[in-house]
Amino acid sequence: MTMVLAILRAKPEQADALEAALREVAESTPREPGALAYTVARQDGDRFLVAERYADGAARDAHFAAPYVTGLLARFPELLAEEPQVELAEVLSSFTR
Repeated sequence: MTMVLAILRAKPEQADALEAALREVAESTPREPGALAYTVARQDGDRFLVAERYADGAARDAHFAAPYVTGLLARFPELLAEEPQVELAEVLSSFTR
């Protein structure tokens, strides 16, 4: 199992637009066969945390190739105040209640 952790800081005037775009991706992601979890959180008004889990690297790569994700990534220069911080990792232990 693999995970992605991202920290996104929106331009203050684009924070609501980024939230709406992230919610759209979160609504579409459960239809992906290898997607296991996708969480979006908002912090301090313009800072967003995204935590994702996938069955494997191929499922993660398929997610990032999905049109709704590539569309959001293309909007990052318009929406973000700084480069996103993204970390990829292999999950060693996990639970969901």
